[in-house]
Amino acid sequence: MKFKQKIEELREKIIREITPLVKTDYVLLDLPYHSNIGDILIWEGEESFLKTLSSKCLGRFSSDTFYDSELITSETTIFLHGGGNFGDIWPKHQKFRLNVIQQYKQNPIIIFPQTVSYSDVSQIEKEAAKLAEHKKLTICARDQRSFDLLKKYFTNNILMLPDMAFCIDTQILREYDRPIGEKQLFLMRNDKELSHAYNYKQFVGGEENMDVKDWPTKQRGNLMHKVMTRPIHPRFPFKNFTDYYAYNIYRKYLVKKGVSFLSTYKYIYTTRLHGAILSVLLHKPLTFLDNSYGKNKGFYDTWLSELEDVKFL
Repeated sequence: MKFKQKIEELREKIIREITPLVKTDYVLLDLPYHSNIGDILIWEGEESFLKTLSSKCLGRFSSDTFYDSELITSETTIFLHGGGNFGDIWPKHQKFRLNVIQQYKQNPIIIFPQTVSYSDVSQIEKEAAKLAEHKKLTICARDQRSFDLLKKYFTNNILMLPDMAFCIDTQILREYDRPIGEKQLFLMRNDKELSHAYNYKQFVGGEENMDVKDWPTKQRGNLMHKVMTRPIHPRFPFKNFTDYYAYNIYRKYLVKKGVSFLSTYKYIYTTRLHGAILSVLLHKPLTFLDNSYGKNKGFYDTWLSELEDVKFL
């Protein structure tokens, strides 16, 4: 299958399955006010999708800037940001998610597509019991394995949908796209999700035309990164400005940075899921490698295995 056909198929599936669930105005919570371009691409796709709805956005917040807002009535739909942090690997976001779900038991809540991973089965059972109390909760799984896990333990409405980045407006991609050069890129993550099952030297050794890099925004000296990642006290008086800045400036800056960076390479090797997804969105051939807990393999098997120009190792 060609890139264009697959992108349209995945985008249409998201719109077709989530749209009927939204009958009221909404808020979008747990937004990524940090420098991971992958999470920002998810956010950008969420915003592009939400623009297709007739409902109105009442507010956007991160886990640090959200408070018990008067914006939310018992009828307000609550969207929770998608990604790969449902479970016990990234506990901060899971804790926030659980608190929101328990606090707003009367509200329709939709969790955008998530990869689900638990290292402790007893933790799954505890959280499933808590979420069973919410009768208007929809959890979207981002791959078949996550879907099967949720269906086994959770009694909520469970959907299986691709990553929200597939909804990104193609006009935005064209605007930030840059001419392709002669180099290849190995986009390699350097955190606890990096798999140690590979001999990475076999991919990069002796290759003069290959750059080995992580997302450019992972450089900690970046001023915007320093501004956005400072801890926010609950009584911080300028939280509204932080939300405004993140939505109107920081988000757009990181999307541009990511697209401009990746688009210059003729071929991509990546250990990052959104290195693969952005490559597909840019119609760029790639080789995809797994992360430490099978997230990439699960996503590839579920959504990308039909693509002619995508290989998985």
